[in-house]
Amino acid sequence: MTNGPTYSSEEELIKRLQIVVRDTTHGGYDLTREANDTREVRNLAAELAERIFLEPTQWGIAGIPEEFRDDAAADTFVSLLISVADYRGRQPLTDWFSSTVESRFRHLWALSEQKTAERDRKNDAPGTDDAKLDGPPAEIFDEANDVWQRFEKEFPRDSFALRLRYMLKRTADEMALMLDAPSTRAVTMRLNRAKDRFQMFCEQSGIGVRETSYIMEQFVEEPSK
Repeated sequence: MTNGPTYSSEEELIKRLQIVVRDTTHGGYDLTREANDTREVRNLAAELAERIFLEPTQWGIAGIPEEFRDDAAADTFVSLLISVADYRGRQPLTDWFSSTVESRFRHLWALSEQKTAERDRKNDAPGTDDAKLDGPPAEIFDEANDVWQRFEKEFPRDSFALRLRYMLKRTADEMALMLDAPSTRAVTMRLNRAKDRFQMFCEQSGIGVRETSYIMEQFVEEPSK
């Protein structure tokens, strides 16, 4: 437990942290004051970290799979500290953290699944080709694809669903578990919405009609056998 003033809410703690951070960026003050400000920033950050650690459910961490939990939480906490000066408090801090840590987890998960899928393709295990559905070419999901990268930033949930189904070849049943969806029908509706949104995004990004049509053809589901 850190020593010093007790803040009844995380919002009050953040406001104090913002005041101290602004003070440190102005410069032109003595070394003693600078050392005190640095010490207070560390104490405030430590107190905030302690609250997050003690209430993982409240901060949205408890629902993150264990293998991704520490990395997702640490990355989100660092993001919070980096952007603390610009935090406006339009939503409870716990809600912001929960949403951000989930988004970070999905990104880490997608990267992990992508590496696994690439390794599986290299191994090219016999007898598995028939179980794979044809998806869009890998370059659609490539990190160098500017349109897809912007789509991921603006619509992380939709892009994550498309990655699961068409890049990582997950079935609707598997996706229902991964996305905590109530049914496979809900997954289908979510995928349809994601595809419609991506098509509109491509068109608004200046991609030609023919190229957009070709891209969207790659998202067509194979008929059931």
